[in-house]
Amino acid sequence: MSEPGLILFRTPFQKQNQIELTKEELNHLRALRLQQAQTTIQIRDGIGGLYNYLYTPNSKNLVFQNEELIPRKMNRKKIAIALPKGNRLDFFLQKVTEVGLDEVVFLVFRHSIRKEFNLERAEKIVREAAAQSKQTEILNLSIESAKEWMDAHKESLVVFHPFAKDSFQIQSLVGKIPVIGPEGGYHAEEEEWMDKNQIPKLTLPGGVLRTETCGIVAASFLVYGT
Repeated sequence: MSEPGLILFRTPFQKQNQIELTKEELNHLRALRLQQAQTTIQIRDGIGGLYNYLYTPNSKNLVFQNEELIPRKMNRKKIAIALPKGNRLDFFLQKVTEVGLDEVVFLVFRHSIRKEFNLERAEKIVREAAAQSKQTEILNLSIESAKEWMDAHKESLVVFHPFAKDSFQIQSLVGKIPVIGPEGGYHAEEEEWMDKNQIPKLTLPGGVLRTETCGIVAASFLVYGT
């Protein structure tokens, strides 16, 4: 398949012989100055489906050309992290999408400053970053109570902790889900729970990292290191 002129993500997506561009997609087309030329627009469904459509200048309608199905990753990479503050969340979502992470579980800890986020807006940021970096799958997002989620996944966890005694080794992440806490630190009860359940704690080299920085580092280790 030749390189498309524009990649757009629609999740979910149902293939049709003819589809219509949304107002937002048309604005994106105009911003790239592609509206005056015939080009191929590729719709990606976020689960490996790539659908090529022909765009004709000054038309909202796209006509189906062909498709390609990319097998989904077997070994999916996931991290669990406290919500970063302010617009740091946007930056974090862009970078872990570009890296090729598969899933982020946002955890609400006792010391979490931020305890909610706009999922619709976050998914829009992810779609745009996925299109820009030519991903074939879309990053999955969810938010959970740290206490309940960690208890349900305790056999698979490894905690990145700035004051841990053990130093990070890349093999420590094989088959594991890295957990990154809030910048306010873990609550005493959360620390006690980790110790009681013998959850591995690792410290990274260098200084104490911000939540979103640590999350990007963890995603990079998972995708490129393991």
